[in-house]
Amino acid sequence: MRINLNIDKEISPKKPLVPPPYSVPSDTLNNVLKLSSNTLLNLQHPDGYWWFTLEANETIGAEFILLMHFLGEVDPPIQTGVINRILQVQREDGSWGLYHTAPGDLSATVECYFSLRLAGFSPDAEPLQKAKKFILENGGLTEVRVFTRIHLALFGLIPWELCPIMPPEMMLLPPWAPVNIYHFSSWARASIVPLLVILNKKPVVKLNGINLEELYKEPPGQRKWAPSRKTSPLSIERLFLVIDKGLKYLDRVPFKPWRPYTFEKAIDWVWEHMQKTEDIYPALAYGAMAFKAFGLPNDSIQIQTALKALKSFQQKYDSDSPPALPFSKEEVPSPWSLVHSPSPIIHQQCCISPVWDTPWALVALLEADLIKPHDKRLLKAGRWLLSKEVTNPNGDWRFKNPEGIAGGWSFEFKNEYFPDVDDTIEVLTTLYFLPIPEEEKKPAMDRGLAWLLSMQNDDGGWGAFDKNNDLDLLNKIPFSDHGACLDPSTPDITGRAIELLIKLGMSAEEKIIKKAIRFLKKSQENFGGWYGRWGVNYIYGTWTVLTALQTLGKENPLVKESRKACQWLKSIQNEDGGFSESPESYVKKKFLPYPESVPSQTAWAVMGLVAGGEAYSLAAQKGIQFLLDRADADGVWEEKYSTGTGFPGHFYIRYHGYRYYFPLLALARYKKAIS
Repeated sequence: MRINLNIDKEISPKKPLVPPPYSVPSDTLNNVLKLSSNTLLNLQHPDGYWWFTLEANETIGAEFILLMHFLGEVDPPIQTGVINRILQVQREDGSWGLYHTAPGDLSATVECYFSLRLAGFSPDAEPLQKAKKFILENGGLTEVRVFTRIHLALFGLIPWELCPIMPPEMMLLPPWAPVNIYHFSSWARASIVPLLVILNKKPVVKLNGINLEELYKEPPGQRKWAPSRKTSPLSIERLFLVIDKGLKYLDRVPFKPWRPYTFEKAIDWVWEHMQKTEDIYPALAYGAMAFKAFGLPNDSIQIQTALKALKSFQQKYDSDSPPALPFSKEEVPSPWSLVHSPSPIIHQQCCISPVWDTPWALVALLEADLIKPHDKRLLKAGRWLLSKEVTNPNGDWRFKNPEGIAGGWSFEFKNEYFPDVDDTIEVLTTLYFLPIPEEEKKPAMDRGLAWLLSMQNDDGGWGAFDKNNDLDLLNKIPFSDHGACLDPSTPDITGRAIELLIKLGMSAEEKIIKKAIRFLKKSQENFGGWYGRWGVNYIYGTWTVLTALQTLGKENPLVKESRKACQWLKSIQNEDGGFSESPESYVKKKFLPYPESVPSQTAWAVMGLVAGGEAYSLAAQKGIQFLLDRADADGVWEEKYSTGTGFPGHFYIRYHGYRYYFPLLALARYKKAIS
């Protein structure tokens, strides 16, 4: 099999024969394209990359306050800034939600309430009184999720017995064992390993004057803690609850000569990974707690490394919302130093996304075609991406893919253990179009492509970080009440993989493509759309799949499926021409819109229609008109909604970059389709 890396190849959407019902004003379209391109280019970091803010829910800030108090090392200015952020986004009903417009969430509200108490707020303070009312009306403390229980147990507010147990001996299981740490998804694994130390060391930091008794609905003798998940009597979940009780009974046996060694293995694993990654918030925070529970002092390099990384996620601001950029161009290149300046509000990001933002910004600029590909600013960004290639042969992906060749890209500035398929696809797409000399880019592209091909799952699709990471039993253990312990194939990533491979010259007759197409055919929803794992939700998944099928041209075997998907997109369009979708669609397992149209999701829908041969349709025209009407004087779109997905049903992200580069990309693809 040979893949042609000819950068002159272009794939244009099929032009329909139906004349347009009306035309979008070309002057307006060209003007917005120019304004948006210039604005996006001006947001480039001096080092060449783009890096936008990631905004999630307030458990992230609350848990950073918990971490500081657990370590006994509170930075007052940071605590004040984070508390101001928590108070800023509290709802009128006293709650905190998982995303903008989401209903209040009990566990998130309990964690925010607890962080305010730790910061010195009286339970009689108005914000806490309002939060308390919401908590009690929604079941009280006994109904919180597993991770919230763990956070309460760390401070002796509930007994460790109420938390699931996970034997640290898991660290001793070989890769070929039926279950080991590498059967969990990368994000779950990065938290589970430090939790193996925490859950078995059972550290407790005593508090003076805080017991959260005010958050219980029942008196002490009548409290019944809800199981970590709802189960039926004969279910697998109920069996795991019984096993959990048995493990807790065995854990009381005092003679465990192997236990110190298992702790050392876990601590070594956490430290080895932490030195070479900028991972997500929970993994870093639990890593710091595990080091502390293991006996390391606060000034140890391990704990200080975790704290430095977490502080690098923080940004200061003094307005209604965090700025789009996590850095100030006047204060680069040390973003983590910014939090030490006086600041009324500090936002704790969950992670950072420069290697995701940069290629998308580049693709949008390249397809808008107003800035030439040879522009030194674009080439600088491309070379920055080349410098971020991950070549660590011992990444975690190796355990499920031992024959794979190291390559690819990760999400953050640095993450040598966790390259991911989605970022790798977008970086390869960008490098394919950028006129960087072949001798400079081809070796990295070849490695990245080889790694990508090796990561295809047996079912024909691709997951994000691991191969064949789909042992469904792990989503049923008591620890996994969030249901996010796996990384199976998903239509959105699979669609994007097909799109890239066809662009690079792979034939639709190749076995790799045929397997992937079969996966997409099997995974189409009855209503016509496709599930989106990493973007909300069916609009995102449908766009990526339609774009993949478009690249197949006449060889597309899913023509009927494509038409059905386009008809579904048309059916959900709002009256103003825009589109939107709420994360509630993950919970209800059906399409549900936000209260208003969202620019980034409108862009996805329009790009899906364009890819499906519907550029001249009334729906596509109205979608483009919506984007033109909503662009401000700088060619920027405002949106306050979460359109990125961390864990479906539990964790969502407002990617501030999405409102910059996705509408621009949609306008560019529409213009090209009708030219």
